[in-house]
Amino acid sequence: MQAPLGQVLREWGRIGCIGFGGPPAHVALLRDLCVERRGWLDAQEFEDANAACGLLPGPASTQLAIYCAQRVAGIRGAIVGGLAFILPGLIAVLALATLTLQQGPPDWIRGAAAGAGAAVVAVVVQAGVALVRAGVVDLRGARLARAVAYMALSAAVTVAAGAAVVVALFACGVIELAVRRAPGPRGRGGDLSLHAAP
Repeated sequence: MQAPLGQVLREWGRIGCIGFGGPPAHVALLRDLCVERRGWLDAQEFEDANAACGLLPGPASTQLAIYCAQRVAGIRGAIVGGLAFILPGLIAVLALATLTLQQGPPDWIRGAAAGAGAAVVAVVVQAGVALVRAGVVDLRGARLARAVAYMALSAAVTVAAGAAVVVALFACGVIELAVRRAPGPRGRGGDLSLHAAP
């Protein structure tokens, strides 16, 4: 079902205006819109797109917003949704930069920045909890054990080596593909579909 461009402009613009907290908040808002409220994408497609965007260079939540808009309203939807998502933040950053780079920024700007910094922590935690709940609904048994192992490995590599976490993510992906391709009860004999995971 194609959504009207006006609706894409309105919904993606709303997320662009209220998406304080960065990528975790953006992803949670996009999931709420596209999966929960409107049913434009199913949960598995959204999770797959989120994972793919997270591995690409560049701003993952912006890429995800453009992808979702394209799935909902085609190429024109991607352009309209992408601009509606990006422009509010760009305008806000330019306005704040103009105010804070003056000789002496007003006290209200400093106070607002301090308050926003504290509020954003709560927003990110709430968004993270919502995404984890959505992502682990179908995880049971061996899949749950592998997911926990992958998270622990990635966290350990991030702490120890920083940017080398990409290597850990790649290794986890290769292991998961090997498990899913393995013949027998644990694998599906060549089926790479995420929907057919054990």
